[in-house]
Amino acid sequence: MATDRALGVLGLFSLEKPLWSADEIVRELGVSPSSAYRYLANLSELGLVASAGGGRYVLGPAIIQLDRQIQLTDPMLQVARPVMKDLIEFAPAGSVMLLCRAFGDSVLCVHQAMGKGPQPVVSYERGKPMIMFHGATSRIILAFQQTRPLQAIYERNEAEIKAAGLGQDWASFRAGLSKLRRAGFVVSRGEIDPGRVGIAAPILNEDGRAIGSLSYVIADSVADTGCVTRLSHVLMGGAREISLGMLAVGTATPDDRKRIA
Repeated sequence: MATDRALGVLGLFSLEKPLWSADEIVRELGVSPSSAYRYLANLSELGLVASAGGGRYVLGPAIIQLDRQIQLTDPMLQVARPVMKDLIEFAPAGSVMLLCRAFGDSVLCVHQAMGKGPQPVVSYERGKPMIMFHGATSRIILAFQQTRPLQAIYERNEAEIKAAGLGQDWASFRAGLSKLRRAGFVVSRGEIDPGRVGIAAPILNEDGRAIGSLSYVIADSVADTGCVTRLSHVLMGGAREISLGMLAVGTATPDDRKRIA
């Protein structure tokens, strides 16, 4: 329980509120002052938070160290980077390729590959959590979840799911996602950034569950049917290559590989 509370303290820090005091933590988490100070002391010792003066704390330097370790050792990044470097060349000028991971009920961009030409900013910035119910990049991950966790996601986010047009009840929500799953890719137009089209395919683990997605973001002006069809096939092949490459790093069995291939 104490560990959970300490992790809860870390979860309080955000772009909107990057500094926290012990008194604020007491009010926010409903813990005693002595507990709040103990959590901060333990997190400070690990370098996960640091004093910002005036009794306030910010995220600490260990976060940067962990990020560097992820960049150097994460199997998904190791496998995906060269694939994305090759596949971005198939997209029209001004396109961006995204590698995203599932992150609770949201999606987190972990890497971008930039195409040639001017690069309009995309909302899926590296490290920025995005809701799972809008945009191709997020919805393809949602479509490849197992029934029990998917139902839990629905129950936690029923209002948001209805507002996103993904189903008015559990049955229609599940049916809609099954259709996306059979297609193997998702296309969205202007849902996240005006004038941009997203095309996404799932990155799967050994159980056939999406742990991430690979996406193109291209200009709407060039996203005719032929372009979208061509890029969707390129994308699905790239996502399968990343999925299988990640399994090769681990201890996958032949049956695991068949689920993805």
